[in-house]
Amino acid sequence: MRLVSWLCVLPLLGCQVDVSKAEVPVFPLIPLQAGSQTLQVQLADTVERRMRGLMEQAPVRHGMLLLYETPRTMTLWMKNTPTALDVAFINPNWQISKIQPMAANSEDLHESPGDVIAALEMPLGWFAANGVKVGHKISSCQALPVSCPSGK
Repeated sequence: MRLVSWLCVLPLLGCQVDVSKAEVPVFPLIPLQAGSQTLQVQLADTVERRMRGLMEQAPVRHGMLLLYETPRTMTLWMKNTPTALDVAFINPNWQISKIQPMAANSEDLHESPGDVIAALEMPLGWFAANGVKVGHKISSCQALPVSCPSGK
């Protein structure tokens, strides 16, 4: 009888996995300037996109900008994220306020140093390799006009 019960439950579990994969949000790519570097990143600007983040993306082809409408403290973790990352927390003036490494598949919490408007996640070592440091500006004049000095 137990075997029959499991045989009935297993197909349902399979359906749940398929449904969750079908609900992966689409992340638009936007141009971004980080210090002197120009790159394309995925934009996570909705609750669903921020919650999903770079989970289950391997390899990471593009970084990700986790963006909020208003500044707030931000706490990130790496559950189900198979690639180690660096995160740059971005203050309301669009400057990097902290860069921190995050281990793959970790549930360690990584907190922003106060209120931030966004966090930029890139493969581990990207910021150091590209000379992008705390204090550097992040902008995307085309996609995020508020990140540019003129607002355009």
